Formats: sequence, structure tokens, C-alpha cells
Amino acid sequence: FGASLSYASPDGKSAAASPQTLQNQMIEDDVEVIVMSNRSCEGDSCGYTRPGGVAYHGFAGDQKLFLMEFSMPATGKTGFNGDMPGIWLLNAQIPLTSQYGTNPECSCWTSGCGEFDLFEVLDTGDFRCKSTLHMAPAGGSSDYFQRPKDKTIKAAVLLQGSNESAHIQILDDSQSFDESLASEAVQAMTQDDGKGTMSSVFRLAGGS
Repeated sequence: FGASLSYASPDGKSAAASPQTLQNQMIEDDVEVIVMSNRSCEGDSCGYTRPGGVAYHGFAGDQKLFLMEFSMPATGKTGFNGDMPGIWLLNAQIPLTSQYGTNPECSCWTSGCGEFDLFEVLDTGDFRCKSTLHMAPAGGSSDYFQRPKDKTIKAAVLLQGSNESAHIQILDDSQSFDESLASEAVQAMTQDDGKGTMSSVFRLAGGS
């Protein structure tokens, strides 16, 4: 199996004994922080989980909206995963079983759960953030978002099961993140405003 999960400390650098709120600070190179829902896995509700381990559900439903504000400053580091930040989505079963394991029979990733890279820098120190689907069918292109090295950006990621699509949108700096949003506000947030706002749209299933 892969590495087991633990609660993360507020600075994301070590383990903690209980759930913590991640601080607004830099996450170091080659460090991963996983964000799950607040619903703990009871019984076999999450499939396989490590006995006594930290196990929570992912975010269920065929309509999902993720809102984020982040920056990706250059660290100047080289070597394995040096200065290559990324934000991506995984099926919740992957970190609960074997995200980086060596046995493909125990890996949800290998068996087809997939991965959706939202903003991923693929080369050390590069200025491009790529978006790629690792699943069947796969998706991606040579297009990219500008890596936000010097300031934060706001972004929305909308997954729509009704039309089997995923929409990534860079938002205006003035966009507020309210506790609740009407569907009209969500649609307006992820529509082309004609001002050159950067976006990326993926088709998640067969069809043209």
C-alpha cells in the first residue's frame, strides 16, 4: 500500500493529532496536503480504509464547485519535484488505498479512478500551469494558465454531471467567496465575459 494519511499541522509541514485549519502560507516543495470533506468514513462507506487510520469522504454529487485563491511563488529549488507546484483532484479512494503504491491490484489510480490536474507546473521553474485529465478518455492540450508567481489569483472549478463537463475559470480579483451561491451566480462565474478571462473546458465522457 501507499503512505498512510494523517491530520496535517496548520503549516502543512508535519502531522497533527486532530483536524487543523491550514494557514495562509507557502507549502514547501515535494509536500502534499489533501483536502477532504468533514464526513468521516464509517463502516465500509468508503470502501477499503486502513484500520485506525484517518479516513474521510471526498466531495460527493454530480454537481461540484471548488473555489480557490492561491499563488505559486518560485522557490528556485531543483531536483525531484523541485519548484513544480500543482493543484489537482483525485477520486477519494486513491489516497485511502494506494496513491503511490507499487502493487497495481491495490491502486485505484491504476484501475481507472483517474486524476484531474487543474493547475500543474510540469517543469522545474516553468511559468505554465497545465490542465490535464488522466482517465479514459483523457484530455489536455498545449494551452496553459500563467503561473501566479508574484500574486494570488482566484479560480473556480465547476464539475457538471448533467452535461459531463468540467470548467476551470480564472476569476476577477474582486470576486467574493460567499458561504452560499445561487445557481445563477455560479453560471455567471464560469461564463466567458468577452474580456479575455482565461478558462479551460473539458468533456468528461464520450460524444462530440
